[in-house]
Amino acid sequence: MAITAEDVRFHKPASSDPEWAETNYFAFQVEQEAIYALVYTLSRPNLGVMMAHVIAYQGFNPAPMDAFFFDYRTHIPIPKKLEDYTLPMGLSVKAVDAPMGYRIDHVGYDGDTEFHLDLRGLSEPYDIADPAMDPITKRIQQEDPKSWAVNAYKNHFDQAVHVTGEAQLLGRKHQIDCVTTMDHSWGVRPELGVPNMAWSQAHWGPDLAFKWISYLDPLNTDRVGPLFHGYCVENGKLYGLVNGEGKTKRDGLFPMEIEMNFEDVRGKKHRFTGKSVATYPWCPWPNMMNYCGFLKWDYEGRTGWGETQDCLAMNYVVQGNRKVA
Repeated sequence: MAITAEDVRFHKPASSDPEWAETNYFAFQVEQEAIYALVYTLSRPNLGVMMAHVIAYQGFNPAPMDAFFFDYRTHIPIPKKLEDYTLPMGLSVKAVDAPMGYRIDHVGYDGDTEFHLDLRGLSEPYDIADPAMDPITKRIQQEDPKSWAVNAYKNHFDQAVHVTGEAQLLGRKHQIDCVTTMDHSWGVRPELGVPNMAWSQAHWGPDLAFKWISYLDPLNTDRVGPLFHGYCVENGKLYGLVNGEGKTKRDGLFPMEIEMNFEDVRGKKHRFTGKSVATYPWCPWPNMMNYCGFLKWDYEGRTGWGETQDCLAMNYVVQGNRKVA
């Protein structure tokens, strides 16, 4: 079913499970400065609390404390509305013409970090669980009961967005005009033992964008795949990805170079490569580490930008630490 304005709001939990959650992710970038910034909220309505992050980083960062702005709050009383709220950390989010747009305002604690942004969807949101929209969901229908699709990502949409506005970062003012991806999920979100997943995006402007979710096992292989879900937005039209795979070169667990190959529902094939200009280890919720890369992408000589989050449970990461030790 198509994503509507109702899906921007809080959904009624399907059970009393305390790990049932609802999330939102927004981001923007300053490409020439290798700066990436994110806004993320995770609400647990059965507990009445929200966790919120505003993080900005530049260049290559080996540890979470290396971000130049970091505000990570837990146990904020959950707001009444997900489509229009203001948090005590100086963050306000409002859906505008839902589900096609958002207004995000933030004034940081340091007097030096601030942004005021408008986000506008390049196309309708992409519902990865809708077989009429997603060809992989249509083909598979049933997945491993431990997979992302059956748990937190059973109810999930992504949307390529054009971001405009202004930001003050590291004492400098920037005019923001970029394309990124936002997302929204609702469902059980465990704090331990979540399967590996790469959540990745690449954009070459308002006329061309890609988003994909895929499996990875970086302790044992450089392969990215199989593809779980993905799409291409070309000139405002959505095309689901039928298949895809790639490879990642790493520095430890950080993604440094990526090569991807896809085929969409039109039969059109795509190949592009990317190199990270910034990296950051982000902990979106307890026992989870996302090894993030802000990438400069190349598609047939055209430069694009985007992010990959290699989402790894900490019990998996600890296995790698033991190998190194």
